[in-house]
Amino acid sequence: MRLSRGWHLGMLAVWLAGSGCTALREIPRADYVERVPERPVRIVTRAGDSYELETARIEADSLVGFRRLDVEGAIEEFAVVRVPLDEVASISARRIDWYRTGLLGGAGVAAIVLGAARSSSNGATNTIPDCPRCP
Repeated sequence: MRLSRGWHLGMLAVWLAGSGCTALREIPRADYVERVPERPVRIVTRAGDSYELETARIEADSLVGFRRLDVEGAIEEFAVVRVPLDEVASISARRIDWYRTGLLGGAGVAAIVLGAARSSSNGATNTIPDCPRCP
């Protein structure tokens, strides 16, 4: 079974739109309790230290999270990071950037339309009559 070029372009567009683009967005301090739990986050302390945490949660007056250690081996190792909320300068989390995703999806749709237009123009008949002197 041979699949058409348009089908391939359509699947490419679906894949690109489905993957989406993400951006690191800062979480407002008032929303820490609701938006931080069980999400991968990046925290920056007032001292300038930065931590990429796999999961985090707010416990009383501290942020507690787990960061992956760079060690070789079959088992991933994590370290517990505990930072007082007074020492946290900012917390950021990855979210879907709908603007970039829309641009990517629009580019995919444009590729499908152009591919379909090109394939339909290839099947057009020649409107110039044949030369009577040519064999």
